[in-house]
Amino acid sequence: MSSTNNDFVFGRHAGIDFLKTQDSEKINKVFLAEGVQEDFAREVYRYAKKKHLIIQRVPKNKLDKLTGGENHQGLVLAVASFEYADFDQLLDKLDQEEAPFLLMLDNIEDPHNLGSILRSADATGVSGVIIPKRRASGLTSVVA
Repeated sequence: MSSTNNDFVFGRHAGIDFLKTQDSEKINKVFLAEGVQEDFAREVYRYAKKKHLIIQRVPKNKLDKLTGGENHQGLVLAVASFEYADFDQLLDKLDQEEAPFLLMLDNIEDPHNLGSILRSADATGVSGVIIPKRRASGLTSVVA
């Protein structure tokens, strides 16, 4: 996982879920808008504190710039870019599993759809997901 290439996860649900489920080394920085609801701010601080992350309070327009005007709902996480495993790495991992379950996707171009599929795959115990290099959505902040 590279710490020099950053992507962003933003929005209340996506951001909180990422804070809850990901290792701290995958999160480079937490940006929280000044003036967000106190209940929401406390929740963000609670999860960030567990992972020893520092939260930077910033004006809303800073978050607007980071997300290109997308609806961030007052929370943006700078995260390490996702790395793809090559097929041989996936096969090596599968050799260690008793009953591997692979999901192969083709032509999933909408990042929202890819995100939904990946969350469902994770919830159902999929061992690995195969996606093509071309004609498909990449692993972006929208997917996350």
